[in-house]
Formats: sequence, C-alpha cells, structure tokens
Amino acid sequence: DNIGKMEKIMEPYDRLLFWIGPIPTIMLKKYDDIMTVTNQCHDRDFHDFLKPWTDVGIVTARYDEWKKSRKMLSPAFSSQMLTKYVEVFNEKASILADQFRSVVDTDEMVDIWDIVVNANMNTALENIMGVSCEEKNNGGFTQVWMKALQNMSKRISTPWLHSRFALWIYLNITGKIKLVEYVNEFPTKIIKDTLHDIRNGNEPVHSSKTVIDLLVKKSLTDDITETRMKDEVLQLIATGMETSALNVSFSLLMLAIHQDVQQKVYQEIKRLTPNDAPLTFDQLTNDLKYLEQCIRETGRMYTASIVTLRYTHKECALHDNKIIPAGTNVLLHLHLSHYDKDLYENPRNWDPQHFSEQAVAKRPKGSDLLFGFGARSCIGDPRTCTYIYTPTTNLLIFPHTQVTNTPCCP
Repeated sequence: DNIGKMEKIMEPYDRLLFWIGPIPTIMLKKYDDIMTVTNQCHDRDFHDFLKPWTDVGIVTARYDEWKKSRKMLSPAFSSQMLTKYVEVFNEKASILADQFRSVVDTDEMVDIWDIVVNANMNTALENIMGVSCEEKNNGGFTQVWMKALQNMSKRISTPWLHSRFALWIYLNITGKIKLVEYVNEFPTKIIKDTLHDIRNGNEPVHSSKTVIDLLVKKSLTDDITETRMKDEVLQLIATGMETSALNVSFSLLMLAIHQDVQQKVYQEIKRLTPNDAPLTFDQLTNDLKYLEQCIRETGRMYTASIVTLRYTHKECALHDNKIIPAGTNVLLHLHLSHYDKDLYENPRNWDPQHFSEQAVAKRPKGSDLLFGFGARSCIGDPRTCTYIYTPTTNLLIFPHTQVTNTPCCP
C-alpha cells in the first residue's frame, strides 16, 4: 500500500525530495539519473533496518564488504553449479505442476501465490541448504520466513521502529522475537552440521551441490564466520525466492490472459521436447527465446525489486549537473522507470515484443533493470532465469494443465 501511494505521488515528477525522519531522501525514476547514481554510489544505507533478522551479506553489505561477498558466492552461480541445480528445478517444478493439476478442475478460486511460494522456497532450500520443506520439521520455515519479511517491511515503513530499542520492545511484546530466533537458528544448525561432517572427514550428502557446502569448505581456508555464512544464505533466499515466485505467478497470469502468446510459448517448448522430457540446462538458457521475452516483459511490468537504495557518501552530480548532497538516501524507482514512454512503446501494455532483439537494440544498455545495473547488479546473470523458466515450462507442457482465463490471484 505504501509503495502504491508513493507511485501516485511520484508519477508526475522525475525527481522527488522528501524526508524520512531526520534523513533527506530523493527518489529518481528516469534512466539517465538511475545510471548516474548506480555508477557513482555503491553503498546501500538500509543495513540496520534488516537487523536483527540478518546482518552483513551480499544485499546489505557496504561496498568493500559486498565485493568480498560477491567473490565468495560467485562459484555458486557458475555454469557447472547451475547445471546441478537444474535437476532440483525440474523435480520441484514437476511437483508444482501436479499441485496445479489437482485444483484445475475445481470450481473454487485458487490463489496461485501460496502454491508458487511454497514450491520456490522448497527449491531454494534444497539448492542453497540441501534440505527440503517436505522433510520433518522443515515445513514451517516458509510461513515463518514470509512473516519475517512482512516485519522487515513494517520496520522500514514505520518511523518509530527505526530505533533499535523500540524495535526490541515491539518484537518482545508481540512475541515476534521468536520468528527472528527461528529464522536465524534454522540455517545456523545446518552450517554447524556441515562443518562437523567436513572436519570429521565425512563428505556432505550433497557433495558440494549446495551453496552452504561451498561456503563451509571455503571457510576452512578463509576467514568466514558461521554468522557471515548464515547471513549470506538468508539474503540469497530472500532475493531469489520471492523474486522468482512473483515472476512465475504474474507470467502465468499474463499467459492466461494472452492465449495467443501462450500458444506460441507452448509450441516453442514442444519443439524442444516433443516427448515431454525435462529440459536440460542448455535448452533452458539458450533455446527458449520467446519464453524469455515473455518473462522479461513480465519482470518489466511487475518488477519484483520496485525500488533499490543508494547512499551518497559524497556529492553526486547528475547528468544535467544538478547535485545530490552527501549524506542523502537515494531511492531508485525501478518500477516506474520501466513505464517510461521514451524507452518503451505503449509501456502500460504487456507485450513480449518489447524484448525482441530489434526492440532491445534500440534502447540504452541496462534500461531494463530486472537484474540491476552497475557495480552492485544481481550476482545471478540472466542465465539464472532457469529458476523462473522451469516451473513455467512444466505447467505449459501438458495440455490438461494449460493456464486458461479462469480468474486467479497471483
């Protein structure tokens, strides 16, 4: 609701200055301004807002620490590791398709968000931690995590909760401190168990197929604490799981509305796998050109990271020589930038042709900010869209589970 109100206020303006408590904040939405700030200002000043849920990690760290996080986590996003992840992607996406099949013939309205979130969390937990929500005692993590995200958002949008002392009182009085404890204890136990196994000469069950396995092995030679590993894992889950769940949900909704586009996507998939076999990593990343256009267009219109934050440690000169003073929070409104008529023809219409090769070539580099731009762009390059492609292909590959115009809530 707060984001929606902010957009209505911002829509007539290219730049908007306001105050959050004692902190000056400027919001920008034009491509040139966003590129200037992302290239000059590398730090994000919302680290304290995410405490006590998570501390220093790839999302919250200041630039020097962020570079360490990036280097530490990059091996987890290599082609070799992504190829290993696809096996889990296909398995969980097949389960997701079965869940949709079970409700497709019912007369009740189905909220696909809950189904997709659970499936994506399950995929994230297995590839990042090596555990599954189906295992005993793991099933409640998704619900606890979503409540934790709501509380993080509440703190950011509620000025009196900016105080650590006030937050501590609020969490304890409401009992929500237990959510904080559970979210932190869950990955910490897995890290400790993995460390114990490796130090005792036992190879982890997943044989370095998970992010935690890679981090733990790296910690044996580098100075990486258990707390730092825990925070990196939580922040990967936060950014990866919800982003992909939003895109899957809205992509399915858009394909339901645009049946002609859905048919083209279906034919593209069937050409690759006429026998309905699971798609390989190479097929997912190289051969689904039209599906990629659909997913990128969905990401443009329904941006997961609506705003991102930068902080000016020194003056920042914009392209027209206007100056942002040092000590200012800068909110980059990525969502509104995706509706810029100078960049997209009919930006309020969902149209995969916005991402045809010809259309992309006409726009400035990085104008579609789905993965960010500049020094702190997303660690996962577009190939990691396999996280998004796999559920969509599994849902469309069977005619009896094709999305229709039945009303649904993403």
